[in-house]
Amino acid sequence: MFKPLTATNLSEIKVFYKFRYVVSPRVLENIFDKLRLEDTYGDCKDLKVMDLNAGPAQQSIIFNNRYRCKQHLLMDNRPQFTNFWERNLKKSHFQMSPQDPYDWESYLMLIDHQKLFVPEKQPRDHIHNKFLIMGNLTDKKEEGLLMQWYNCVGQKNWLQRFGRVKMLLWVPTSSARKLLAPASSTQRAKCSLVCETFTDSKIIALTQDEESDLFDKKLLDKFDPIWVDYSSTLPQKFSKTKKSPMCLLEIDPLDFELNKGNWDYVTQHLMIQKSTPLIDAIESLGPGATDFFTKQINDPEFMKRCPYTFSAEEFIYLSDIYFRWPFKPDVFMNLFNAQQEE
Repeated sequence: MFKPLTATNLSEIKVFYKFRYVVSPRVLENIFDKLRLEDTYGDCKDLKVMDLNAGPAQQSIIFNNRYRCKQHLLMDNRPQFTNFWERNLKKSHFQMSPQDPYDWESYLMLIDHQKLFVPEKQPRDHIHNKFLIMGNLTDKKEEGLLMQWYNCVGQKNWLQRFGRVKMLLWVPTSSARKLLAPASSTQRAKCSLVCETFTDSKIIALTQDEESDLFDKKLLDKFDPIWVDYSSTLPQKFSKTKKSPMCLLEIDPLDFELNKGNWDYVTQHLMIQKSTPLIDAIESLGPGATDFFTKQINDPEFMKRCPYTFSAEEFIYLSDIYFRWPFKPDVFMNLFNAQQEE
């Protein structure tokens, strides 16, 4: 058992790099009560945890005291935190790495080269029961990295190459709203489709502020999150415009089989014109697409709908039709050209 950090300990940290962390042991215990991780990991004696941007590591300590997992690696390359670990966590159970969680090479080094953290590879018919990812991406500038990690679920690469690995991620509330935007929401975007198609994502905890008020009320009723007061977080000093609203997402990868290249192509092109009726937007998939799709769908009402109103299942339906189109463009060349233009 390693004692939770005190306010005196935590006061040593002077810079938080625009990130925010929950540091109240009581709030963190409530969060773990709600998560019911025992249902997935049993007694956790074989569990390996990779803890990314672990920061002050109060959450890591509460987690480790509770679950006593086999291996718990903290990864953070920010000197305020790595120096803090050196002073306060030397006698702990943690393995500490000063690698950058943003850099793909960090994972290759730890797992493939140094073999300091090697998860077991498991089949994709269940959530991996010996490997968990925890992380903090609460700086809004990290939204791109968050979307990359979601995309890795769809690509089955990065840490998701080991199976369907659960992720517990603290993220900006604004990013969570984009990811969880339901069909017909004005916030519906390509990232919403990635989230809905490849994961079962839930809101576990949420700071109560004007940002959380913008969430779809039905979603909040469905998830019934734990409300986190800012007094339970660090840093405490912030201006009215820099409160850093955040929420904790529990992300369970789904088991799926689809042609990811075709799906990416269809969703990317149609969501660029998400408020345009499908009958007018479909030609963006390639010359002759309108003629082929209208013959395949044969539903004028469906063709009048706009892409932002489509569910994940309906986009899979459209990508299946695209797959059957004998004159479709070269998907990978078109995606390459689109990325070059960006």
